[in-house]
Amino acid sequence: MQRFLPRLVLLGLLIGLFALPVSPSHAGAQEATPCAPMSADEAAAWITGFYAARNAQDQELIASFLSDDFIYHWGIGIDAQGADDFTTSMTAFMTAFPGLHTTVDQVWIADDSVIVRWINIGIQEVDYMGIPPSDQTVTWTGISVFRLECGKAVEAWTEADHFGRIQQQGVLPVASPESTPEA
Repeated sequence: MQRFLPRLVLLGLLIGLFALPVSPSHAGAQEATPCAPMSADEAAAWITGFYAARNAQDQELIASFLSDDFIYHWGIGIDAQGADDFTTSMTAFMTAFPGLHTTVDQVWIADDSVIVRWINIGIQEVDYMGIPPSDQTVTWTGISVFRLECGKAVEAWTEADHFGRIQQQGVLPVASPESTPEA
């Protein structure tokens, strides 16, 4: 009997484990159904609303488009971790460019991602990231990729022509045909 005792204990544990009721809180985590992907029309409306909020510089409305744990990869500077961090960073940017206007040039939708090519026009009025203000109206382009879940952005990546922007502001020289080497 003693040699069978460890096997009986193991068998009892296994039977007890499988006999336990499954609580709804544990079952739900495994069986949770993600939100349905946005339709092309819904994604286009999301982008239109997001950039309208940006142009209005309405940080509260901007935040309503973002999940609480939203991550934004700026392409310059430090990534924003969370909707609050993003709106704080956006406030600093909008303070530097108070009249900034973004035009959505093109939109592509792929599964849960919305890719936007945009054009910014504005005047930098205060120091921003070590760049002094200028009285120059500058235009620069960029591309942003938003990953959406349940109608909110959960992550985004942006790459913009900040080099061209600061050239227009006179911070960096603009190459002329005479200064470029011939191939």
